[in-house]
Amino acid sequence: MLSKNNIKECISSLKKQLKPQEKGDIVFFRNRENYKPYKISSDYFHPIKSQNSPKNRKIAFIDGGNNTIISAPNFCVVLNRLHFCLYQNNIRLKPKIEDTIDFISVCSSIVENNEIYFTVEVLSDSNMLKELKKTIKISSVDKSISSGLYRAKISKVSDVARKYAEWIYAKEIAKNQLDTGDIIIRDGTLEARFVGESDFADIAYNACTEKNIIFAGIAKTTTLFTNTGANFASVLNSYSPKNQTWYYLPVVDINSKYHRAKMIFSKLHKRANRILRADIFNGSKCDIDEFFYLLSDNSKDPCFFGYPYGLIEAHKMALVSGKELQYYKTMATAYLDKSAFADISAQDGHDELDRAI
Repeated sequence: MLSKNNIKECISSLKKQLKPQEKGDIVFFRNRENYKPYKISSDYFHPIKSQNSPKNRKIAFIDGGNNTIISAPNFCVVLNRLHFCLYQNNIRLKPKIEDTIDFISVCSSIVENNEIYFTVEVLSDSNMLKELKKTIKISSVDKSISSGLYRAKISKVSDVARKYAEWIYAKEIAKNQLDTGDIIIRDGTLEARFVGESDFADIAYNACTEKNIIFAGIAKTTTLFTNTGANFASVLNSYSPKNQTWYYLPVVDINSKYHRAKMIFSKLHKRANRILRADIFNGSKCDIDEFFYLLSDNSKDPCFFGYPYGLIEAHKMALVSGKELQYYKTMATAYLDKSAFADISAQDGHDELDRAI
């Protein structure tokens, strides 16, 4: 058992390590060819101002969730859920199209050319995902899903299918739900990190460009650092105007087909403890002042000051609960052949060991 002295020494050591990392004056990117950052300046903080006559825009908020029904080293079955909610002047509207889509990713391993590949088959009753109803195949050592020197876990490839589906869903919302000048906001950044993801992103961007729809992503966490190794959002907050709402621009010039965005940081409520990152599609014709006013106006809920309520609701509705998952797990297990249980038991012995002791 750890003593109080162990914890005290731990914190003392942490303080020493963090001391030289304080502040910093520029955000750090390893890819210097595609990312040209600006030095931090107080001149780049812009107050979020009330708009005298903001346009009557609808905002669609999108999020996705998933959870594994059954898994083994060589296969997994994952339940995925996408949800969007629609607001106008902070009043929730009833969508014209499906606001929730459930689909199953059936992932398995195959050998081709002396290499392991993961395949994914998407099963859904929704016609919106017809573009995904073909087998997805990705190398198990593809850099976008693997970790270091290790082959990717097969469950990782189900994340790829969900990301593809989120872009397709955004395209459908733009084409069949929104009007010219409206807004789509998805949870997370607009960076296409998985192999093939940028192709689906471009389809969504094209649909938005045709109708002059603003496309953005909001990330509540960021792993960006400054040039001293400190957290960029925390450093930015230390330079920011106190007890005010603001957005910070410019941060970096981005020139990448995988990340077609303008990156902005913001504080959307005076009482917010969190700085958000916003990626706005660089092809959007966007009034930045009006955009952040509309976001700030939707970010007043006491459960999470400074975070858009539309994304809170979309997240809640996209969750796959443990109780629901257990129902499907029981049903799937009943249909499995006995041979599959040997594969499942090879997945992880920790749970069985925990039960044993």
